[in-house]
Amino acid sequence: MPPFSLRPYERLRHSKDFVRVRKHSTHYRTAHFRVNCALNGFTLHRLGMVVQKRFWNAVQRNRIKRCLREFFRLHKHLIAPPPRDIVIIAMPGAERLSAKEVAIEILAALEKEKKRAP
Repeated sequence: MPPFSLRPYERLRHSKDFVRVRKHSTHYRTAHFRVNCALNGFTLHRLGMVVQKRFWNAVQRNRIKRCLREFFRLHKHLIAPPPRDIVIIAMPGAERLSAKEVAIEILAALEKEKKRAP
């Protein structure tokens, strides 16, 4: 299996997981995203995304989600242990970012988490 794959079990899909991350997380804001991180008790990081319908049409929402998945797929090895559930909430303006700009913003937030973690 390629090391940069994104397996289905590396994604948050259930509402209870999103609620748990929201209640027990630390959060960081960037210009276009809010990043919530919570320990998950597994051996790998998992990604959840929130891209609301009220801000974008379907094409824009899907593009934002593709950029976020690509970021996670390529950079999950840079996220410091212990394993976390990471929920990224897109804010208005995120549709104009390139994949590289998305990566820079989210890595900055995760660097803050890395410094905060023991």
